[in-house]
Amino acid sequence: MANTRTCFITEIKPGKIDEYRRYHDNIFPEVVAGLRSAGVAQLTIFQLPGTSTLVMYIVTAGPIDLGAATGPGSRYRMNPRCREWEELMDADFHGGWATMDEIHSSDVQWNRAMNAPMQTDDAGPRTFEPQLFENEPRPLSNTGPINRSHVTGGNMMNTQARYEGQQNFRPKSPGTGRRGMHPPGGFGQIKFG
Repeated sequence: MANTRTCFITEIKPGKIDEYRRYHDNIFPEVVAGLRSAGVAQLTIFQLPGTSTLVMYIVTAGPIDLGAATGPGSRYRMNPRCREWEELMDADFHGGWATMDEIHSSDVQWNRAMNAPMQTDDAGPRTFEPQLFENEPRPLSNTGPINRSHVTGGNMMNTQARYEGQQNFRPKSPGTGRRGMHPPGGFGQIKFG
């Protein structure tokens, strides 16, 4: 089952953005558990710089009706802390979110333009086999799907993840305190003096 993405927009009430950030930096654990149970795989909120405009991007585990899964009367809202959170956000900070229309996505329009739809299977990540144009030179060797990583054996590791609790976050290298594949003194290290 493929993930589904939805994007929303809202305006924060004047003078409330700092308090809104504090609440989200200390989100109720019941809200996190409730949203995960409702099928929310990822939720990210962005602020348009210099404004009170917020954009929320949600990825769900499959085609889920977010209104039915998290709105009034939902199992999520039966939890008193989740209901308190949602009512607080709506009353004190923004008054609700408006759904945005998706107009362009690389996994739809780009693949349609190349006549190369994404192939999915239940056993692994999406793969893409590029379609060569008539006069395009053939590759010298079979490089395989373009979204596979030769470094990680096909597992795309999220080295940009913010929190250690994410499943695919690389552990710290022993003794270095740094993440990823860079050895001490590697190209990513800044040297002074």
